[in-house]
Amino acid sequence: MGIRDFVLTVMIHTVLAGLAVAGGTPEPSVAASTRVNPPGTYPIVDETITVRVWTQYLEAAHDGDYAGAAFTGWFEELTNIRLNFVEIVEAALAAERLNLVLATGDLPDVFMNQQLPLSAQMVYSNGLRGNFIAVDDLIERNMPNLQRLLEAYPEYAAQLFMPNGRRYALPSLEAGCYHCAMSEKMWVYRPWLEELGLEAPGTTEEFHAMLRAFASGDPNRTGLGDEIPLAAAITGWRGHPLMPFLMNSFVYTDPRTFLMRDGEDLVFVPSTDRWREGLRYINSLYAERLFASESFVQTQAQLRAIVENQAVPVVGAFPAGWYGVFAVNAGPTGRYADYHPIAPLVGPSGVRQTTYYPPAVDYHTIITPRARHPRAIAQMVDWFYESYENMMLGQWFEQYGVHYRSLSDAERQLGLVSRDGSPAEYIGIGDGWTYHAERSIEGWWRMAPKWDAVNVTAMPLEWADDPTRQEWRLAEATRDLYEPYRADHHIPPRLVVAEEHQDTLAELTHSLIGESGDPGLVTRYYAAFVTGSRDVNNDGEWRMYIEDLRRAGMEAYVAIWQQTLAGQGGE
Repeated sequence: MGIRDFVLTVMIHTVLAGLAVAGGTPEPSVAASTRVNPPGTYPIVDETITVRVWTQYLEAAHDGDYAGAAFTGWFEELTNIRLNFVEIVEAALAAERLNLVLATGDLPDVFMNQQLPLSAQMVYSNGLRGNFIAVDDLIERNMPNLQRLLEAYPEYAAQLFMPNGRRYALPSLEAGCYHCAMSEKMWVYRPWLEELGLEAPGTTEEFHAMLRAFASGDPNRTGLGDEIPLAAAITGWRGHPLMPFLMNSFVYTDPRTFLMRDGEDLVFVPSTDRWREGLRYINSLYAERLFASESFVQTQAQLRAIVENQAVPVVGAFPAGWYGVFAVNAGPTGRYADYHPIAPLVGPSGVRQTTYYPPAVDYHTIITPRARHPRAIAQMVDWFYESYENMMLGQWFEQYGVHYRSLSDAERQLGLVSRDGSPAEYIGIGDGWTYHAERSIEGWWRMAPKWDAVNVTAMPLEWADDPTRQEWRLAEATRDLYEPYRADHHIPPRLVVAEEHQDTLAELTHSLIGESGDPGLVTRYYAAFVTGSRDVNNDGEWRMYIEDLRRAGMEAYVAIWQQTLAGQGGE
């Protein structure tokens, strides 16, 4: 059976199954002329409707042509809902574009993506302003699959509720991504260590010495002095030049808020002496030309080109959530296989820790008042929550029996686990679960919602010897190198401040932390101190920086979050 015939068969079976279990009479949607069939019935509407969608894509993983993806045509036939993609924005520009859309009021019917640049605060604010509609009734009346999951996982269900008791977003969840929770990693080119007779560094001083050796030891044997010991980029997952990996050797660093829980108190980390010590250290790397100056202006694509496109390797180390951020997994140079993570470094005061990002729901689907068919949209989205099979079909257009299957009894006895260590239920057929140089463009990667509270896809034992299998490498590295040093200074996810502090916090956050493409005061000063345009060792310069933080509202920022943390019970 060809894939087209198989997909048609799956579609027919899905429709028939939905018709068999649905029963009842269709409910009218908001648009009086269109009737929405009961949940679980397909098509969702008998009369074709169109939904206007705003979404984004990650260039490294998708081409952004969701309209042309194979899954789109399949899903439109299943639901009888046509999708008009009014805007598809590359992830690096998404925050700016989304803010513009919200500011102008030129809203689509729905925003959809797992990585929408929306904080809990923004969701609540826009819900109060009427840009987003409350979805409580839709969940309870039109989304039985999501309702079942929320009842089974109350810890994630709670993250959807805003202070007024309403919900303004439908979720996506990737709690099964173990390595994502400890993703501030540093990747080092192991052949250079071997060439120079070095061990992986364990302290900040050893890391410094390693970079010096990369710069002076000619490890790529060109005789040209063309080695770049350490590089970063302004885009790319966890690849920012701020490098929490290094700052964590001095003080706990979470670049989303720059806050650290210390007992019952919150500390604004960039104002501390320990932050200053971290700046001094990274400045010393930069001053010796061990940390590439281009890191503060180059993009992910530009650094990846340097890593991959040179005749010989020239980059010795980079920060990233996984090696594929700056090296092409299974790429023709083979360099991806030689970048290996190192454990968090012991700092001068003995600190050794890694940032912890606890699992949190993503605000995936936002329905706006412009939507004429909110119930149809809700039932369309609820299809993805029905099963693992639906999730796989939506994300990658991968079908059961073609791309993956259930484990056999013999495989279960082997104790195969998934990327988060959970007992596995499914296993890929052929290549499955590896990001290669080719992008997965037939599905709605990240645009389709998912519910991955526990990961169930097996990692075959033979993956241990296959360097292209990033999930094995990341799970193993996270377990052995990062989990032992996980620091629990994090702020609980999805906290929302009181309504009366909304505007103030937004202004303070923009000023201190900044937004994508618009760095705040902390990041600007970080770059200035590291590059030497300001002298981190000059007490006068440091006092000026602290005063600027105060003028920008540092104390008020901490006080609002302290009050919020106390009011919502911490963890």
